[in-house]
Amino acid sequence: MSTNQVLEEMTLTELKNEKKPHKTPLTHQTGQVLLTFGMIFKHVPPFNETIDENTGETLISLGKKLLSR
Repeated sequence: MSTNQVLEEMTLTELKNEKKPHKTPLTHQTGQVLLTFGMIFKHVPPFNETIDENTGETLISLGKKLLSR
C-alpha cells in the first residue's frame, strides 16, 4: 500500500466514525442526572408544587434521549 492509499483509508474511516454517534460516560451520566431530576420535579411533593410540570417532562425527555444514544 502506498502512503496515499493509507491516508485515504484513514480519512474514510474517520468520516464513517463521525457519522455514528457514540456514547461517552459523561453523556450517560448526564442523561441519568437529567432523568432523575425530571422524576423528582414531577413526582416529589415539595418540588412538583413549585416547579412547572413541563420542566420535569422536558428533563425526562432529554435524559432519555441522552441515554438512548
